[in-house]
Amino acid sequence: MEYDVVVNIEGFENETKFILEKIDDFFSLIKGVDTDSELRLMSFGALKSLNFELPDYFIEKLEIKAIEDISIYYIFVLQTANNDNSLNTFSPIILNNKSKKMGQIQLDLKELGLEGLTDMLPNF
Repeated sequence: MEYDVVVNIEGFENETKFILEKIDDFFSLIKGVDTDSELRLMSFGALKSLNFELPDYFIEKLEIKAIEDISIYYIFVLQTANNDNSLNTFSPIILNNKSKKMGQIQLDLKELGLEGLTDMLPNF
């Protein structure tokens, strides 16, 4: 399925569309239409979920009407050594499966009650 990028994905600001390809129940791949860039994604439900609210501007841009219409993914960075793999849990990719719009949200660790983690997290 093809999705229009309406809220930029960090590092892929020039990409306007991505095509989603499901690999299995937990993993998917998005490929950029403009740049052929690829990102591996892990389903939000594959791990313990975070509770967070989407800001109004994000809901409006993605035209979100119901929670059932969206899919949430973490960016999964696969390395050659398994212990170097990483998951960006604080900047999920949100896809609206009805409007076919997508974007990335930067979660506020302070709002999540996790502000102490900022010194321990790698820069994404």
